[in-house]
Amino acid sequence: MGFIHKKVVNRRTFVANMALVAPSVAGSLTLASQKHSVAQPLEQESVANRKTVQAAESRNILVYRDPFAYCSHASMARLSNGDWIVAFNECQRRNPYTHPPQDPHFHNLLIRSTDNGKTWSPPQAIPGWEWYGVECPGLAELRDGTVVLNQWQFLWYPIDVGRKLAAEGKEIMVNTGNGFRVAGPDTNWSESRYPWARANGGCYIHMSTDRGHTWDRTVKIDTAPYVGGYTPRGVVQLEDGTLLMCTADHPLNQNAFAVHSRDGGKSWEKPVSIGRKGGEDFSEPTAVVLPGNRVYALIRNDDTDYLQKVESNDGGQTWGPVHATPIWGCPAHLLRLSDGRLLATYGHRRPPFSIRACVSEDMGKTWKYDREIVISDVPTGNLGYPVTIEYGPAKLFTIFYAEDGSSVTCIQGSYWQAPS
Repeated sequence: MGFIHKKVVNRRTFVANMALVAPSVAGSLTLASQKHSVAQPLEQESVANRKTVQAAESRNILVYRDPFAYCSHASMARLSNGDWIVAFNECQRRNPYTHPPQDPHFHNLLIRSTDNGKTWSPPQAIPGWEWYGVECPGLAELRDGTVVLNQWQFLWYPIDVGRKLAAEGKEIMVNTGNGFRVAGPDTNWSESRYPWARANGGCYIHMSTDRGHTWDRTVKIDTAPYVGGYTPRGVVQLEDGTLLMCTADHPLNQNAFAVHSRDGGKSWEKPVSIGRKGGEDFSEPTAVVLPGNRVYALIRNDDTDYLQKVESNDGGQTWGPVHATPIWGCPAHLLRLSDGRLLATYGHRRPPFSIRACVSEDMGKTWKYDREIVISDVPTGNLGYPVTIEYGPAKLFTIFYAEDGSSVTCIQGSYWQAPS
């Protein structure tokens, strides 16, 4: 069946403030995932943007590395007490490697720095080890100090159990070579790539009142009529305290939608549509709150690899039309800088492979793509999901995942200066 793997002892190493050698080497990559795969650009899009600038004062560090594990898809928040917390995915290394939609062994781990990234704590599973087979995490801190973790979790079954449940009429997905698909009467279960099958699980948020050390409350969000609800970006808080999570109908990835909570996350209202564009692949939205109860969002589009923009003038209750931006990359993270400009950070999964950013000086109406910023060059297309924080005026830190010089996928970071 092709799913026998060598089991290794999990030995973790923590390295901080270590310079990384990341030569810009053209490489190839094949992912076992659908959603996280490297999309093939159209022929006319094959030439990378040549109007780029190098990030000022850029310095890379290795944040977390486990030579026996696959660590990826980091999220980050700078807390009001000055702590930096980073959540990411970890699973045992496989060949070929798997991403979160494929493998029940993925957990979300959290590490912490109290000295602006110089040192990091050992990782802890969040909200606990029982939360396995989860998607990429999203982190945010609310104005009252509550830390919110959002997760999507699949339901996982041994392959024989999955086959039995499918025969009984339960919707079960199995990967027989072309991603996970709903099993049918003609499914050849002996061709499964893995010894497990899965079903849709749920969209959850977890809340912590002690800055992410422990988790006090878990709430499942009803996303009907949409299937699923996944985003690697944290919730945002509107001017009146309402929580807003922009997400998508995982694993279908056709509709982006939003959910609101007016009681600090204890209950959530029915979803409202953000956007869909001719059946194109929409997923992993990121949002930022603007003055006047406005919300601006960027959405991943795997059909074109150009980020899509959409705006709301009423706190995310209704949304305008979706438009393509000139930014080629995915997925994005949005940050409103202290000077009022917007910063989009994203992965660039074609040569030259890199972590990049773009600035908007007019609240997202236009983006300075003719001054696209290269934050860090990396060796292969196995990269991305960057998140940027501002820890001082114009002082930025971007967390991301990429392979190192030994082809170990790990969590890396880059200090740099915001462009003037």
